[in-house]
Amino acid sequence: MKKKSSVLLIIIIVIAIIVGFIIYKIAKRNNSKNIIEGTYISTEQMKEQAPLIDMTNVENAEIQNGEKINTSKKLEEGKEISGLIITNIKLYTQSGISNFYATVENKTGKDFKGGIVNLKFINNDGSILANVEAVLPPIKAKNSATINTSTAQDIVNASDVEIEFMP
Repeated sequence: MKKKSSVLLIIIIVIAIIVGFIIYKIAKRNNSKNIIEGTYISTEQMKEQAPLIDMTNVENAEIQNGEKINTSKKLEEGKEISGLIITNIKLYTQSGISNFYATVENKTGKDFKGGIVNLKFINNDGSILANVEAVLPPIKAKNSATINTSTAQDIVNASDVEIEFMP
């Protein structure tokens, strides 16, 4: 009688482990599916809410190969912020997203630890078109790095950009 109850207890434990494992796998698969679907929905919602790039407004831009590229002479001028010289500024669209690219050179005699800046894009009339945050990477003294940032906002028509450190 003891052997039968021991065998029955072992069988119940094994069945409970198998059922628990199956439930765990199903729950994990459903959770992964929800995460993937949630990300997909969020991306679609973001696309619906994001302003579209106005390809007809070429006030400071031109269209090349279906993409909008900034042509402002003011934007091409070098910018300076705390001994960092920002040059080679490019403002363009790619796949419906506005992109900002620039070279940052550390002209100071000490290493720059990095930081967050606000890129204030300016219209021809001096009004602010948009503010976009970007990360300046650490840069050793007398060296350079690049800064890249993107936004769904249509900023490619900006006539200039002002750069300031975030508090």
